[in-house]
Amino acid sequence: MAGRGPAPKENAVRRNAVDLSHLEGDEDVPDRLKKLFKRDGYSVATQRWWDTWVESDQAESFKTTDWMRLQMLAPLVEAYFRRPGHNALAEIRQNESLLGATVTDRMRLRMNRKDSEKAGSDKPDTLPENVADFELYRSLGGA
Repeated sequence: MAGRGPAPKENAVRRNAVDLSHLEGDEDVPDRLKKLFKRDGYSVATQRWWDTWVESDQAESFKTTDWMRLQMLAPLVEAYFRRPGHNALAEIRQNESLLGATVTDRMRLRMNRKDSEKAGSDKPDTLPENVADFELYRSLGGA
């Protein structure tokens, strides 16, 4: 008696895979949006914050609206660095979360690095040592 409930279907197919192809980066994003507006008017800390976002992996998939969100967020980040407060930080955190700032945010948004997608298919050529090969097991007369 292995488990509770009915036995799984013989050839069950997972249908919960999500198509993320529509999340590819927008090639038509003007370069001017990737540059911080009035950069000289911002502190070094805000400029570093902006540069971190520009160089991030998630920026490769940003569309024009994402860049505009960052442009709108920059004055709030500047205000936070000049006079830290929990209200400004909460708003910054919420907006950055929507853009995939932390590992948890990227997992929730199902963001993948493009390098890992190009590295290979979903099926490896060989099984890890600690995984049983059920097809071999069945061909040898197993259940």
